[in-house]
Amino acid sequence: MALTFFLASFFGILPIIFWLIFFLWQDFKKPEPLKWLLLTFLVGVIITPLVWLLENYFLNLFGISFQNTPTLFQLIIAYFGIATIEEGAKFFGTAFLMKKNRYFNEAIDAMIYLIVLALGFGLVENILAASQEIQSSTLILPILEIMSLRFIGANLLHALSSGFLGFCWAQALLKRQRKYLLLGFVLSVSLHAFFNLAIIKFGSLAVLLVSGILFIVGIFLLWAFDLLKKIKKPLKYSL
Repeated sequence: MALTFFLASFFGILPIIFWLIFFLWQDFKKPEPLKWLLLTFLVGVIITPLVWLLENYFLNLFGISFQNTPTLFQLIIAYFGIATIEEGAKFFGTAFLMKKNRYFNEAIDAMIYLIVLALGFGLVENILAASQEIQSSTLILPILEIMSLRFIGANLLHALSSGFLGFCWAQALLKRQRKYLLLGFVLSVSLHAFFNLAIIKFGSLAVLLVSGILFIVGIFLLWAFDLLKKIKKPLKYSL
């Protein structure tokens, strides 16, 4: 049991480390304090089981079970509900932490902290996925394959959807208009739900399309990082 957890943690954290380095590098000139980055990441880890409980409650409330064969309508309800819960938890978890954070003072901070928390969430999912694979196979290759798929799929999705919401949150704070935050939330939930629906409904046939969409969103986020880095106006916290 301990060996399984160790191996699952080892394989699960590798893709997360890569994405953390990649996205934190966007703010390398004025990096955030390590203390706050670690705390934000840890909150992402801690809230994951709570989010799963909420998701199970939501599915039970609507009588949806993945053990049976859900209809397309049930899948849409399920995945939009799950995406709403996850994106909402990641945002409010970050917003709660940043309320007392004097370092949350630049536009780019909204993207950085949301992405870091999202990757903490992704780590728990990776460990669970790796654990299941280790228990069903003693071969390293299948485990690496699963983690590779999560690296370019679910892990990147968490970072991109939260990063996009972070960009819109920054716009809302800078312009003092909550409509930007609402727009960002709707779009990030839609991206998240569409990804899950496409993978579950169409499997490998959807990989190319979904990867293309994530690539486009990724390019947008790199542009968004550059845009926010040029803004000198201090960020004033608000929901």
